[in-house]
Amino acid sequence: MGGEKPGIGSVGILPFFHSFAHTVVMNTSLTIGGWIMLFPIPPSQVELCEVIERLPCKFGLIYAGTEVLFKRLAELKNLKRRYPRVMGKLTLCISSAGPLHKPIRDAFVNNTGGRIVEGYGLSEAGPAVSAGNLFGESPIGTIGMPFPGTEWGIWPTDDFLKGPICLGDPEERNFGLDFSGEICISGPQVMKEYLNTPDETSMTLKKFDNKVWLLTGDIGFMSEDGTIEIRDRKKQIIKCKGYSVFPKEVEELLMKHPDISEAAVAGLPHEEYGEIVKAWVSIKEDCDCSPQSIKEWAEKNMASYKCPHSIAIIGELPKNYIGKVQRRMLQEADPLYQK
Repeated sequence: MGGEKPGIGSVGILPFFHSFAHTVVMNTSLTIGGWIMLFPIPPSQVELCEVIERLPCKFGLIYAGTEVLFKRLAELKNLKRRYPRVMGKLTLCISSAGPLHKPIRDAFVNNTGGRIVEGYGLSEAGPAVSAGNLFGESPIGTIGMPFPGTEWGIWPTDDFLKGPICLGDPEERNFGLDFSGEICISGPQVMKEYLNTPDETSMTLKKFDNKVWLLTGDIGFMSEDGTIEIRDRKKQIIKCKGYSVFPKEVEELLMKHPDISEAAVAGLPHEEYGEIVKAWVSIKEDCDCSPQSIKEWAEKNMASYKCPHSIAIIGELPKNYIGKVQRRMLQEADPLYQK
């Protein structure tokens, strides 16, 4: 690490075999003539902060990750006092490959003095689609604007042939004020097909206005400025008592509880209600809250149809190799799901 390094630097923790790290960390650094500090295995937060303190940082550090990486820095006690030269360096942070919950985002910004935006992509789109603006105004809670050459819109979740609810152009709004639906993407990075699976391809790629559109399976809301807020995966929406419940929204509400560190929410089958909301939570050290006390808190702090019918306290939520919480693993392991 000796000597001054030119350009913008990237902190590389995610594995390069994942498209998120391959694109945002490696390809971006090469494109801008920057440098990369690579870790062969994810470091502890103490080690990470010690390294960041020593790194040159004229323009800020690119730090790309899933929510769990930002959560660890958000929760590191006395960071400002112990590692003062970390403060203000993490100004080019991008969270993707899963939802970034507001409580974690706010705690990260407060604890590190950094700046974080959400990006959006998927393997079928090569993988980058959009990101917030790291160098100017960027609405909080959105996935920003599509990259150059990329178009996006919101379609009805039940029938693509009905036409778009709204496109990126603010003039193209035809279904009133509720611009929620399935996010669809058109651009040069959209895949040609799934290999040897024509039926799945035909369900995922559709033509509209002489363009090929990728149906992402994500439900989003388009604001008047053309930015999109992701609500959840279409397949993970919970249908309870005739209501559509978005797991991400319930997770964010639960994480406002002072003793909850993480939350995952999924639907389980129910004869009368169709599905019920179940939550799995990790609680902070030295607290003695119970599932019942959390449920009582939820009943006072969220709409009744969003309240978890059942709550399980577990040590740590299961995550994949890049740190994305695996809701489906929890859901499929539940006895109610297996009946």
